[in-house]
Amino acid sequence: MSNRLRRGNWSVQELERLRLLLPHRGVEQTAALLRRTPDSVLRKALDLLRVTPRKGAWTDSDDWQLRQAWGAVELRLLASMLGRPASEVRSRAAELRSRLSSGPWTREETRLLKKLYGTRADEDLEVSLMRSHSEIATAARRMCLAKDKKFQSACNSAAAEKAPGVGKGGKLKPVLRSRMPRWISAEVEKLREIYPDYDNLTVARELGRSVTSVANKAFQLGLHKSAALLASIGRSNIAYRYQGEGEEASSSAAASPLSAEPASSETLAEADGEAGAGVIPAAADVSEPTVVLPTVPKSISTNS
Repeated sequence: MSNRLRRGNWSVQELERLRLLLPHRGVEQTAALLRRTPDSVLRKALDLLRVTPRKGAWTDSDDWQLRQAWGAVELRLLASMLGRPASEVRSRAAELRSRLSSGPWTREETRLLKKLYGTRADEDLEVSLMRSHSEIATAARRMCLAKDKKFQSACNSAAAEKAPGVGKGGKLKPVLRSRMPRWISAEVEKLREIYPDYDNLTVARELGRSVTSVANKAFQLGLHKSAALLASIGRSNIAYRYQGEGEEASSSAAASPLSAEPASSETLAEADGEAGAGVIPAAADVSEPTVVLPTVPKSISTNS
C-alpha cells in the first residue's frame, strides 16, 4: 500500500470515514488514517461537521458528543461541531468534570475506557468518563491498558517544550511511563504456549504486560487464537446480546478486551473502527461486536 498522501477532491468514502473517525480520533490521527494532510482534514471537517449555532440547555446528546471528542478534537473545531462558543464548551467540560461518578463500572464505561485510554491524557479522560483520575488509573491497571506509543511520544515531545512536569495553567502533569522492556526469549515462549487458548487480558496479566503489548507481539509472531476459544468467544457475544444489562453472559470462556485476533491502533491502523475498540452502542456510528469482560484465573498452569 502506498504511503503517498492523497490530494484533490474527496471521495464519498473518504467523507464517510471522516465523519466516523474525527469525532473521537481528532485531526492528526484522522489525517494519518486517511492519508491526507492535517490542514486538509481540518478544513474539510470545519466545512462538513459544522452545525447551526445553538443556544439554551445542553442535551444528553450534546454532552455525549463533547465527552467523546474531549482531548482529541481541538476546541475551535469541537465548538463548531457543537454549534456553541468555545468558551461555553470549555465551561461545560469543567462542569462535567465536577460531576464525577463513583462505584462499580458499567459495561459501557469499561468499553469506553478501553476505546479512549490509549490516546487521551488522564485529565481529559475525567471529562470523557466522568470518573476520577484515581479510579481511571485503577481500572486501567486492572485491564492492563497502556498509552499508545505514538501518543506517548507526542506527549513527551510537547512536555519537553515546557517546564518538566508542568501542564496548562501551571498544573502538575503526570509523567507518562517509559516504553515496556524488550521481550526476552522466555516470555516469547510463554506467549506462544498460552496465547492460543486464553484471552488477551489473561495473557497480559500472566506476563505482566499491557494488552496492547501482547496483541502486537502476537501479531508479529503470527499467532492466532484456537478455534475452540474463538467459538467460545462467539457464544459469549451472542449470549450477551440477548441478555439484559444487569445479567451475566453464561459462557465458560472469556473474550479478549481488544479482539479475538491481535490488532491495535498502531499495528493495524488502517482497520480503524473494525478491530480493537469498543463503542457504546447507543452513540456509535457503526455497530461493532460486543465483548464480555473476562473472568481471569489466578494462575495459568502450563507444562514447563
